[in-house]
Amino acid sequence: LTRGPLCRISQGIMEGKVLQAPLVCPGHSRGVVQVSYTDTPDGLFLISACLDSKPMIRRGETGDWVGTFEGHKGAVWSAKLNPPGLRAATGSADFSAKLWDALSGDQLHEFNCSHIVKSVDFSQDSKQLLCGGKFKKLKLFDLTKLQPIMDLEGHSAGVKSALFLPCGTKCVSGGEDKILRVWDLKSKQQIKQVEVQKEITSMQLSTDGAVLTLTSGTQVHFWDTATMEMIKTLDCPIVNPTLGGNCKIKDITSASLSPDRKKFIAGGPADQAWPDPWVHVFDYETGEEIECLKGHHGHVWDVAFAPDGETYASGADDGTIRIWQTDPGGQEKAAAAKKEAAKAAADALSVEALSVK
Repeated sequence: LTRGPLCRISQGIMEGKVLQAPLVCPGHSRGVVQVSYTDTPDGLFLISACLDSKPMIRRGETGDWVGTFEGHKGAVWSAKLNPPGLRAATGSADFSAKLWDALSGDQLHEFNCSHIVKSVDFSQDSKQLLCGGKFKKLKLFDLTKLQPIMDLEGHSAGVKSALFLPCGTKCVSGGEDKILRVWDLKSKQQIKQVEVQKEITSMQLSTDGAVLTLTSGTQVHFWDTATMEMIKTLDCPIVNPTLGGNCKIKDITSASLSPDRKKFIAGGPADQAWPDPWVHVFDYETGEEIECLKGHHGHVWDVAFAPDGETYASGADDGTIRIWQTDPGGQEKAAAAKKEAAKAAADALSVEALSVK
């Protein structure tokens, strides 16, 4: 686990609002395609997957760099920490998924997946690893015995995302075949499928695990993970402000729901003719875009809320991670409210004193 530079601060612009200054975390040399938070007994950590083949760990609160996992020979499309933060898993274009010691950075095992790996996910007990990718199936591995458990077949095209559900006995997957699939791991069978607008570009669980957020075309879907029934679907076409208000509809490629479920953030399309470097913030109830944050210099690949909801991270094609404040004026507002309350209390005492006289 090699050492590197700390993050620095740079200014990003909020459309129609005061400047927000996100933390800018350099270190990667190519696009950052996935960012993922894990709240551990040792603190909050942020792991990133990158096309430069070198996933990195950072402190989640500050963005300070902790280390880099070195060993992949191709782009890394997915990187996750297990719940205790002791193990890391990565999936790569070199046809492998790797298991790492997150403290030392040592590679513990390599799983051969026969094609590009686009998604990795730990089970809640850290005993299993779920992988999806261009091999058009899901692969489940035993992390105690370091051997395959099963393949789940049914996808007709590449899988872009696969996640364990909180119950631990089911998982979900989606990708290029435009179908959300739910699997029962005990029976090894698909138990539900739902066709969506376009290919599924991302899936993410809410902090409490109760809601699955997925993106497909211009739509963001929200699902109840206990019943796997849809909560709502919002149509949220991305408009790139750099085009001078040109309402050109493009797809959402990633989304993350805030812990309080009041808003969600999203990244726009990777179209090389129309790269979207903005982080878009939407109202969860209405689907209306309420903020648009500028700071990246390349397409935003992925976004993720921190577990406390006070900040969120974005990874982009410019090779940086940026950590944004959910309420950039929150501290100032709190201080002003405290000052106003103190003034009101002092005024009340003055009035009381006068009345006594």
